[in-house]
Amino acid sequence: MRISLIYIILFIIPFLGWSQSRKMDATQIQTFEQSLRQLDKVETLEADFVQYKHMSFIKRPIVSKGKLYLKGTKLLRWSYLSPFVYDMVFKEGTIRINDQGNKRTINIGDSKQFEKISGLVSSSMRGGSYNQKEFTVGYFIKDGANMVRLTPKGNEAKKYIETIEIIFSRSDKSIQEVILTEPSKDYTRFVLSNKKVNKYIDDSIFNL
Repeated sequence: MRISLIYIILFIIPFLGWSQSRKMDATQIQTFEQSLRQLDKVETLEADFVQYKHMSFIKRPIVSKGKLYLKGTKLLRWSYLSPFVYDMVFKEGTIRINDQGNKRTINIGDSKQFEKISGLVSSSMRGGSYNQKEFTVGYFIKDGANMVRLTPKGNEAKKYIETIEIIFSRSDKSIQEVILTEPSKDYTRFVLSNKKVNKYIDDSIFNL
């Protein structure tokens, strides 16, 4: 099973919620931003993920599972393990893809849009700030958890993304869920679990 490149690149930075959310007030935003600074200490992250792809013409979401690896600010790997095997590594300004033995490399520098999205993924995982020139940034409380909603400003990004919602864990303040909503209202939800922070990850993990 193949995944279209645009979904693979946009996924991450992989839950449109039907529950109520409310905007944070100024004090809540300040407290939340202070908690994000704790993520600056994240040097490595290993986690399991479940991806739920919701499409209007299918009653139930398409579910995929895999593992995420992050090291520093420039090494990121998403490995889909079920129901198919698909690996994608962000490394040295490239996206390296292994689609069940079919390998290819994409130069991120050739696409400013892909470069921005790649930066957003790594920055979010480590508590970085959000570029308000590229996104309208909103801060919300959803089901008792902090949530950042990013709405692209650029016309090119708007073709593929309506909003990106990032939900943070109430316990350790790390990223818990990511929701990518498309202009069609289809959306992809990523749930992270079994997170291991600042555990040793060998560089060979990022070789394909």
